[in-house]
Amino acid sequence: MQPQALNFRLCFFMSFLFLGLGVQLPFLPLWLADRGLTTAEIAAVLSGQIIIRTFGAPLGAFLADRYKRPVPLIRLFPLLCAASYLLLSFMQGFEAIFLVAALASVFLSPVGPIAENFAIVESAKAGLDYGKQRLWASVSFIIGTLVSGFALEWMPTSAAVLLISVSYGALGLAAFALPDLKPQGGAGQSGTRAGPGDVLKLFRSRIFVIFLLAVSMAQASHALLYGFGSLHWEDLGHSKATIGILWGIGVVAEVVFFFFSGRLIPAFAPIVLILIGCIAGVFRWTATAFDPALWLLMPLQVLHALTFALTHFGTLHFLMQNVPGHLRNSAQGLYAACSAGLFMMLATAAAGPLFGAFAGRAYLAMAAMSLVAGGLAFIVMRISPTRPGVADASGFPHK
Repeated sequence: MQPQALNFRLCFFMSFLFLGLGVQLPFLPLWLADRGLTTAEIAAVLSGQIIIRTFGAPLGAFLADRYKRPVPLIRLFPLLCAASYLLLSFMQGFEAIFLVAALASVFLSPVGPIAENFAIVESAKAGLDYGKQRLWASVSFIIGTLVSGFALEWMPTSAAVLLISVSYGALGLAAFALPDLKPQGGAGQSGTRAGPGDVLKLFRSRIFVIFLLAVSMAQASHALLYGFGSLHWEDLGHSKATIGILWGIGVVAEVVFFFFSGRLIPAFAPIVLILIGCIAGVFRWTATAFDPALWLLMPLQVLHALTFALTHFGTLHFLMQNVPGHLRNSAQGLYAACSAGLFMMLATAAAGPLFGAFAGRAYLAMAAMSLVAGGLAFIVMRISPTRPGVADASGFPHK
């Protein structure tokens, strides 16, 4: 396939990747509250969805490595997720809502890791700029938040789950634009089939373990924002439309970042980018903890380009540079399992009681997480795999 044709298909698919997430993150908590769930129950539902990612993301990603057919999975899983959210719209009561929401997360959790690895690998092979494809995923999030935010000004809050379902259904259909290619590993690895033992070997590297802890804590520091940011802003008197705009500002900053991101990797090691993102997190969450006025809250949302996008971008390139090709889906799955799964679950479970007790001051706990993540990233930078070293079976220098 010609590079420009591939680029168009990847950009088209990416323009739907986070459409559903743009509705789900800000407005699923409001839907849960509308169903009569308490703050603790909302935290339990969100945490349940997140812990599913701990198992669903690496399992789905491993299947993509094992059978070297990621695209059919990218098509099927969003459609099953859409069906689950449609079913959720009929649910009443905490137990039923918890189970169906968890089912939706089972199908959704592998999609992002598999899709992003497919895009970055195929882009590298074709000489394309992945950042300019990935920005369309951020645009899809903006569209989801803004359209749903304004729609829910005149639609009942109970319609939020239907909007989520339609969005994930659109993602599944958009995936049919992707070419069903078998991704190649690195040189000499195209025929290598991953096994469970190969994935476990990644943990033989001290660098990989510390790196995984750092990026997982950095991304999990967003737990309070993702789970209770909309409720907090609503408590401060902001309308649903304003809440949608605040979410949109953060993702517009992501778009701008990804547009120019291709210039960063030649100039900075990926771990340096991750460290900068952690430092920005300390500042962002500390300032947010003191309930800033709207005029200050908006520029604080711009820092999402650093706390999330820069950290994520650095992570993808760190894995791309240091993980063998036949294990990259699995490594992406482990990253998703820890950052958006285990660590996010623990942080979200803690965020509910913290928010209930301290409201906005709970963001100070998120600042502390960013500080610890930055310390771990600094350790990785000191023992960076870009320095000479003897590679072990994980593909990392053994240090």
